[in-house]
Amino acid sequence: MTRQNSKMSNKFKVRAYCSSRQCDYVHPDDVVQAINGETSYALAQMYNELPSKPGCPKCGEAMAFYSYSVIEQPWLP
Repeated sequence: MTRQNSKMSNKFKVRAYCSSRQCDYVHPDDVVQAINGETSYALAQMYNELPSKPGCPKCGEAMAFYSYSVIEQPWLP
């Protein structure tokens, strides 16, 4: 039995940015890759509700998280 490599074309991620209005820092890498959009959104929401968040490396304010999706193959033609 041969197993083929199947690459997922759709990517659901959580990304981070500085929550300060004066700072324009955006984390250069994805924080987490999720299995679907709902999980990505739930993880971002959970990270935002944590009492202790990582600090921005540029200004020290708390980081904020958001869900991000890349859809490479649309469902409709």
